[in-house]
This record gives sequence, C-alpha cells and structure tokens, in this order.
Amino acid sequence: MKTVIGLVGRMGAGKSVVSKYICERYGANEYRFSQILVDILDRLYLPHRREYLQELGACLRKIREDCIVRALKKDLERDESNLIVIDGIRYFNEVELLRSFDRSYLICIKALPELRFERIKDRKEKEEPLTFEEFLKKEEAETEKKIDEICKEAEFVVENNSTLEDLYAKIDKIMNRILYR
Repeated sequence: MKTVIGLVGRMGAGKSVVSKYICERYGANEYRFSQILVDILDRLYLPHRREYLQELGACLRKIREDCIVRALKKDLERDESNLIVIDGIRYFNEVELLRSFDRSYLICIKALPELRFERIKDRKEKEEPLTFEEFLKKEEAETEKKIDEICKEAEFVVENNSTLEDLYAKIDKIMNRILYR
C-alpha cells in the first residue's frame, strides 16, 4: 500500500533537507507542488524566483482553485512507488490531497526564525542580500499564511534547531513509526 508523507513548515525550516533524506535513506519518490510552477517558468524562460512562483500559483488558482492539486494528484496516482514525499504543503486543499491516500502522514518542520533566516541567507548567495526585516515580510506572503494552522493537523512535529545528525535521528524515529505500524 502506498504511503504518502507531506511536509509543512516555514521558509528555511528544513523541509527540503528532510525530503531529500527520506528519499535517499528510505527510497521515497519526491514531489513538490512548486515543481509544476517551475516547469511553467522554465517554458517561459523565466528564473525560479520565489515572487514569480507565488504570483504564478495565485494566477493558476484564479483559473481553478485546485488545478495544481489535481495535477499533482494524477502524478501521485500514476507513481508506482510505495513511499512518496510531498515537500512544501501550504494550503488546506493540499492537505486534503494528502489525506485522500489511506496511509498519509503530515510532518511539520519547525525552526527558530533567526536560524531560518541564516539558512535562507546561505542559499541566496547569488541574489541581493536579504535583511531580517525583509525575511519577516516574506513570511507574510499569501503562500505562507496557512502554514501554522496546517501544522496543527500534523501527526508529527520536528524541531530543527540543532545539527543535521539530530534532525536525521528525529526523522528516523518518525519513519520507524510510519513504516512499521
């Protein structure tokens, strides 16, 4: 039976690190709602800037609220893997997609704002420097507003304020509970 794990968390919390780890360690296939948006930006020869992804997602939701969710659901249904990770759940209809699978789990990744800011700065080397105030303003974007509410729906909450080894140990414990229930 297919197990689908959704990851939710604020920018820089460690969702992508967790997703990559689950894929490498447990053989999961990874999906992102944003990948559909990235594919469209590629086709338009536009850079993958967060602002573009947010605007494009908002435009598509105006056409049909659930168009991205419907497309990803088809992809997940076609995937023959027994373990799938969805990185970056941000809306309740995305949680509904996750819950449409019998074996679904939501993991909320949390980290202190200052740590998340440093992580974001480290991965934005090529872009203009980001101040802490700008970072906090980005957290007010439409795509970020429901994250805390969605985290309340999670079966598991992971505090990612320490080392990678600590994070991986926490994920291993969760994966043991998920896979060997």
